[in-house]
Amino acid sequence: MNKTERISYPFTQVVAVMLAAAYEKVRDALRAYGEARARAAAATGELEHLSDHVLRDIGLHRSQLGAGSRRERSWW
Repeated sequence: MNKTERISYPFTQVVAVMLAAAYEKVRDALRAYGEARARAAAATGELEHLSDHVLRDIGLHRSQLGAGSRRERSWW
């Protein structure tokens, strides 16, 4: 490969591309986190509408509903 065939990227362009990629990753991670929180809230809301008898049948107590939605979740 001779000098004219080499592609040269100035430092600022390389940094700009890296920052854009990092921004996209962070944006995607925050979007996924927000979606996971929304799903957890929706699931908790659905469970709160069930009667105590139905909750007991599936092995839950009403006091456990909030704790389940606050648990650590894998959202990556």
